[in-house]
Amino acid sequence: MKRDFTPENFEDFLKRSADGLRMKAPDKVWQNLSKDLNKRRRRTMFGLSAFLLISAAVGYSVLSNVSEQPTAETNQTTNETSPFRRNAPASSPKNTTDRLTSTPPESSATAFSTENNSLENATTNNTLAPVIDIASGQHVPEASTTTEAADASIATTNDGAELIKESFTPTIVDSYTEFDEQTPSAPAAANKKLEPAALPYTIESVVNSYKAKSSKRKFETQLYFTPTISYRKLSENKSYLRNLDPNAIPASYPALHSSVNNNVTHKPDLGFELGFATKYALSNKLKIRAGLQFNVNRYEIKAFSSNYVNATIALNNGGRIDSFTTRTGLSAVKENGYRTNWLKNLSFQASLPVGAEFIVSDNGNVQFGFGATVQPTYILNDRAYLITTDYKNYTQADWLVRRWNVNTAFETFVNINSGKTRWQIGPQVRYQLLSSFISKYPVKENLFDFGLKVGVSLGK
Repeated sequence: MKRDFTPENFEDFLKRSADGLRMKAPDKVWQNLSKDLNKRRRRTMFGLSAFLLISAAVGYSVLSNVSEQPTAETNQTTNETSPFRRNAPASSPKNTTDRLTSTPPESSATAFSTENNSLENATTNNTLAPVIDIASGQHVPEASTTTEAADASIATTNDGAELIKESFTPTIVDSYTEFDEQTPSAPAAANKKLEPAALPYTIESVVNSYKAKSSKRKFETQLYFTPTISYRKLSENKSYLRNLDPNAIPASYPALHSSVNNNVTHKPDLGFELGFATKYALSNKLKIRAGLQFNVNRYEIKAFSSNYVNATIALNNGGRIDSFTTRTGLSAVKENGYRTNWLKNLSFQASLPVGAEFIVSDNGNVQFGFGATVQPTYILNDRAYLITTDYKNYTQADWLVRRWNVNTAFETFVNINSGKTRWQIGPQVRYQLLSSFISKYPVKENLFDFGLKVGVSLGK
């Protein structure tokens, strides 16, 4: 029998026994471990991001402070370190006298001879400098001869020694040999760059340097597009009933005494507006405008497909009723139809909008304002379904639509300037003043549109 508890077999026994035993951690442990690792990773990334952001901010502030040092300090430093800077103090009379009288007695004659030769050379070259007497403070006349100037600068003492009289002769600047006249100083070179061109100016320089003042353009052309939601408002034509004889109204037309809105169901539909306008600026805030515009108006009417019947529309012809009858298969009453049918009324319009716009606030590139226009309108084409006088049927009668009409529009907008382009965005409301139908028809219709106008002006 094999013994497993011997020292040599005990380790193998434990290994064999442990190989079959495995402990599996629950999923919650692994989830917590994953969350802890992710949390550490997020902390590391957050700390690294914050360090980079702070480092970038500090570096930017340092560079900004270095680049924004005053120019005056730079010029001052340049002047102090420039090898061409000359701060030659003005020679005082005392210094000049000390320099002249410091000549030893034995060399006074030599000094006088040298001074005399200088005076003679100055006279020969016509560069004699004016002599100033320190005692009197008066200038020696320039007409004095060389001998007189020499005698004026020499005095005789009691012992017969000749001394140079206290006088001051300004030193000519050209005598400073340690400076080169052809080498400008650093401040002079810096100021020379800022000075305008030396006179005299030539015609070419004047023409090339002239810049005309940019005048703000008065005229501006704008293209715009407006997606709209078109709708209509129905009401009774009061002028139709006002001059109509009540006794002349047939008994079959009770609808003339009831509201049309109680018998009609309609809903808006999508349309659009497209056009261009020319604006003229009367001032910085007020502009007048005129242009050409094209509109499409659409709305839907709820009807019911039915069998074909006779439909009658009564018109007021100068106080008497003229009726016309057509055949139609569209009923306004649900009980008379068998299927819902949405009729689409639409019109194509061309108009000439004339109006103005006013800027309320101006912040440079962004402006806010409002505008209003009056728009004489012509109906280019249309499709119109009209309700009959008894409000029971619909029939198509395009010839009852008014061809000329008038619309008004009101808008608010925001102007955004981008280079030479100006964008104008804002809501707009357009309303039709006159009825869509002729005055002989008993129902009055007014169209109106809600839209978002987007316009662009190039080369503003």
